[in-house]
Amino acid sequence: MPELLTIRVPATSANIGPGFDTLGLALSLYNEFEVSGASTWRVEGCEPAYCTDDNLFLRSYRYGREQLGLEASPIHVRIRSKIPVARGLGSSAALSVGGIVAALLLGNRVADVSWQADKAVFGPLAVQFLLDMATAVEGHPDNAVPAVCGGFCAAFVSDTSCGQPSVVQPSVVQSSVVRPEGTRLRRVIASRNSVPSFWCFHAIIPPFELETKRARIVLPATLSRTDAVFNISRAVMVSQAMLKKDAQLLGSACDDKLHQPYRKALIPGYDAVRQACIDYGAGAFWLSGSGPTLMAMTVGPTKSREFSHRIDLFLTNFRANTEAHGTETHVTEAPLQEEAGGQRNEPGAQWIHRCLRPDNQGVVCVRRSE
Repeated sequence: MPELLTIRVPATSANIGPGFDTLGLALSLYNEFEVSGASTWRVEGCEPAYCTDDNLFLRSYRYGREQLGLEASPIHVRIRSKIPVARGLGSSAALSVGGIVAALLLGNRVADVSWQADKAVFGPLAVQFLLDMATAVEGHPDNAVPAVCGGFCAAFVSDTSCGQPSVVQPSVVQSSVVRPEGTRLRRVIASRNSVPSFWCFHAIIPPFELETKRARIVLPATLSRTDAVFNISRAVMVSQAMLKKDAQLLGSACDDKLHQPYRKALIPGYDAVRQACIDYGAGAFWLSGSGPTLMAMTVGPTKSREFSHRIDLFLTNFRANTEAHGTETHVTEAPLQEEAGGQRNEPGAQWIHRCLRPDNQGVVCVRRSE
């Protein structure tokens, strides 16, 4: 019987204030991919413009197969998308991770992956492969790592000149997780810990896209030593707060001088939404990834309900002048994909609030016969 993989990848919120390209956490909003072998390349479930051979899932799949030394035979992918595109919630990382998982598992008996009740259990070498490959596709690890591992993650990409081997040895995991002989790969170094389930993350999602490329152009080429120390100290404290499960410390540490002050100009309504979140009791606030989604955090169900009620009322009457700002900053109206092929928002459309829990599992893959 033909093999069918169902891969579920969580949304992610990167940077968490000062942890630029380094820190991220996984959230309870998911893209799901059904993948099977096929005679021709085929993608379903997303906008027609993305149902092509250039789809990021397919590109990641082909890249992963190439790095494994395996043939990239055509596949059929059915996408069920809950993560909105280009909103700073890791939609591209979800596609990249999903494609790399499919490359690793589809028609490949991997030595470092076991199956329990048809669910993949990734061993440490398989996880390393997923981290390295997804980060290579994404360009940085802040979304890719929590999408794979779940929870809160800190990560960086090692310098290949440091002398540590960056080729997974075939003698360790046979030929299933190994790059072609003689090639090298920059290795992702990552650490994770679980996030308390009673911490609530409120994604406040504008009705327009903001491409990461555009959000990077506005960043300064250099930082002063004072600003660098400001960010380093707070990024360390964000990690400490997550490790110690200290929400108050997290709230103190989310300020940033590297990207948020520059990117907020690309997000009409940023200051008004931020002030509302603080007024309504958010314990922490940051720009999610490169934006435009804004993230607020509360602790416990009572605080979460109170905050949700007040921010929903605020957003009901809130309209940022996205049309006028869009002309100036290339912010464009775009669909918020609640489902595949989501509805397109009209100019002045309402912002969306989603109360999310942490996801401490990361990517999940189930195998069955079609």
